[in-house]
Amino acid sequence: MSTCFPLSLARAAPRDVPPRKKPLGPAPHPTHLLFSTVDPLAQVTQLFREHLLERALNCVTQPNPSPGSADGDKEFSDALGYLQLLNSCSDAAGAPACSFSISSSMATTTGVDPVAKWWASLTAVVIHWLRRDEEAAERLCPLVEHLPRVLQESERPLPRAALHSFKAARALLGCAKAESGPASLTICEKASGYLQDSLATTPASSSIDKAVQLFLCDLLLVVRTSLWRQQQPPAPAPAAQGASSGPQASALELRGFQRDLSSLRRLAQSFRPAMRRVFLHEATARLMAGASPTRTHQLLDRSLRRRAGPGGKGGTVAELEPRPTRREHAEALLLASCYLPPGFLSAPGQRVGMLAEAARTLEKLGDRRLLHDCQQMLMRLGGGTTVTSS
Repeated sequence: MSTCFPLSLARAAPRDVPPRKKPLGPAPHPTHLLFSTVDPLAQVTQLFREHLLERALNCVTQPNPSPGSADGDKEFSDALGYLQLLNSCSDAAGAPACSFSISSSMATTTGVDPVAKWWASLTAVVIHWLRRDEEAAERLCPLVEHLPRVLQESERPLPRAALHSFKAARALLGCAKAESGPASLTICEKASGYLQDSLATTPASSSIDKAVQLFLCDLLLVVRTSLWRQQQPPAPAPAAQGASSGPQASALELRGFQRDLSSLRRLAQSFRPAMRRVFLHEATARLMAGASPTRTHQLLDRSLRRRAGPGGKGGTVAELEPRPTRREHAEALLLASCYLPPGFLSAPGQRVGMLAEAARTLEKLGDRRLLHDCQQMLMRLGGGTTVTSS
């Protein structure tokens, strides 16, 4: 973990660190910094807040892959617990009595760390969207709609990628769906550009930046997938039995999806947990393009099979692949049951059984967004809507 809060540019870089070859903007002026670089207490408390944010992100992006866990929505609840603690710590971060506050920033006058609270609020909003708790998300949205002043002045691309990802997701996943499809795609493109800039400049040792990049990249791909699926008209059960029951994505949609998928692949080269998401999103890209289902089935199978943990030093490539989490297993079941042709799912009741299994898992995880998709598909297939958490 870095010695500063890399997402906020909270302190100036040490003198012995060489400048970046391709800076994305001017360096922040010293009066924009929130904390002193020499106060030990400021450094420790700042590192603790950074640690809390990283733990919250890891609960969502790197959950326990064990399929037999019965913890329910522990991943989301744990993440929200870390974020609540982060908010509490941020409220006391820059109290006026603290000598390490060196500027006339918001931290000096209000006794809060606006940067940490902004990241905590953004992460919490996305979690509430995944849980289909739009009311809780909308209560926090006003805290995320605008970057804190110190982030506006920093010219760092990652906060801007986060802001535009939030706006794109709010248009499609939140309850205030005011943006049209083309407008949402435009916001996604802005976020994708900033995310690529961030990937090009992030140090290899910055674990928290990589956790945020995975969080945002996956969110953008989820938004693009949701936009594509929303364009598919309701179909009767017989039509849903075949592959590609909906229209293919447009060239613009495919280019944008491939752009974010390329960013995810790039991140996976240095951040192994991202590889699990690559398989699922590659399969989605093929479905959007109407590609041959054989390779799509192989990609989904990587998330459906329960792999053993990494073996010894001489382990095979398959053994070195990260194990799919319960959510990824359920997502793969949903994609396969919705889009693979009958030749791949020919057993009687296999498609409905896969959907029911995915729905039970998602209900335990608290992912009510995907659970709703499962239940809608079960209705179309005539499988009913009742899902039990057995």
